[in-house]
Amino acid sequence: MTNLRRLATEQPNPRTARLDRLAIPELLRVINREDATVAAAVARTIPQIARAVRKIVPRLKRGGRLFYIGAGTSGRLGCVDASEMPPTYGVPPTLVQGIIAGGPDALLRSKEGAEDDGAAGIADIAARGAPARTSPSSPTPAPKLWQVQPA
Repeated sequence: MTNLRRLATEQPNPRTARLDRLAIPELLRVINREDATVAAAVARTIPQIARAVRKIVPRLKRGGRLFYIGAGTSGRLGCVDASEMPPTYGVPPTLVQGIIAGGPDALLRSKEGAEDDGAAGIADIAARGAPARTSPSSPTPAPKLWQVQPA
């Protein structure tokens, strides 16, 4: 099991440590600089994203479905993206589905600790007819997209 305290995403960001003490223009510049790091981070992961796409597309063509699974903000964004697929691309709402730890209520109100309930995550996936299990190497027990495996 991963020690969460060691994950980069769980560390304070020294570049944003004093946001509450900055003048508004400087605050906005700091946020903008941090936002600008996203494109570079995505660029570094293009090989992994390409591998995922090469695996996902044939499965969708054979009638499979795509699940975005996450907790907190990432879970909410996955649900929003999934909800936009039918009107944007004309696909059925069952093709791409969002699952957020804590269930639909967590879309509107944070549910702290929901990502630690692996059994609820498995139940959410199973309710959609997709057998799954969590990976033992998961930092938290809730399943994530790359950890969902056939049961």
